[in-house]
Amino acid sequence: MKSKAITGSASLIICVFSAAAAAEESHWYTTASVGAGNLQSTTLVYSDGAQQFSADADFTTSFVGGGTLGYQFDNGWSIEGDIQYRRNELDPVDIGPLGSFSEGDFASLSFGASLLYRFGLGQNEKLTGYIGPGIVWIQEIDIDFDSDGQQEISFESDDTAFELRLGGRYELSDRLFIDTSVEYLLAGEVTLELPSDNSQTVSADYDHWSLNIGLGWRF
Repeated sequence: MKSKAITGSASLIICVFSAAAAAEESHWYTTASVGAGNLQSTTLVYSDGAQQFSADADFTTSFVGGGTLGYQFDNGWSIEGDIQYRRNELDPVDIGPLGSFSEGDFASLSFGASLLYRFGLGQNEKLTGYIGPGIVWIQEIDIDFDSDGQQEISFESDDTAFELRLGGRYELSDRLFIDTSVEYLLAGEVTLELPSDNSQTVSADYDHWSLNIGLGWRF
């Protein structure tokens, strides 16, 4: 079901991109951003191939960083590709036979494509807002379980997800601008495997909020 929805979203982005390509004026732009990300608490489900064990997991607000390359049309629409790294520290957790861990992290590296609609905010022409959905390929997502600063065990995989972005841009000059955004990544349940033994897995929900600020350049 998720793959069909993503295919439909991709088709919509392509159609709008094709229709907007007839616009007389357009602008390429790029941004680099950093921010803080919050990963919602979840239940970790560990399976050794025969039995399952679960534990509640909490995370601290941690680092997010990335960049975008976009193309803005004169009809209010823009299409963006982005790369994003997210990392959230894991609070102490006990997962039965897998072990008891004092720390760890849940991290991902993703590539996305978003279709954004831009609109004016108030009377200031330098200030604009935007909103839009996107599709994301999480190239690598992994959860590390550590004790006393040493990595004990790690599970990893890749997956697909949706994202929703809401933000604003302030033009500092004809080319330079500041960009701020709130982003919600919805991957749902992901299943991560132990690289040395794929019968051992950890499943968890990966729903992530982030607040970002960046500097952009139009060229």
